[in-house]
Amino acid sequence: MPLVEPLVTRSSSSLKDARTRAIHLYRRWQKNVPQFMIDYHLCMPQAVVRSKIRENFEKNRYVSDPRVIDVLLFKGQIEFEETYNVWKQYSHVLRYFDANERDPQSNQFMDKFIEGRA
Repeated sequence: MPLVEPLVTRSSSSLKDARTRAIHLYRRWQKNVPQFMIDYHLCMPQAVVRSKIRENFEKNRYVSDPRVIDVLLFKGQIEFEETYNVWKQYSHVLRYFDANERDPQSNQFMDKFIEGRA
């Protein structure tokens, strides 16, 4: 498995530069989805993983401060490196998917307690 190039902290010179870097990082994530599926033995379609990656990028779509974007890009690059080098455990990767795929289950005892019936 080839190593990922070392992370270099740099500042974007403009909003356009930050956007270009974000698109580059997004493409790196999407390009490596098949390898992540193999490395982490994910039993879900690639489309689900790809849509989750897109959802995470879409959360910060309307950030317009280049300094904030630089911090988000740095965090995204670190996350990519950890995932790519398999420094995460299977459970760490599944945390991204559990929140959306599980239905929120209410605690019946707490519901009754709050209503005063327990």
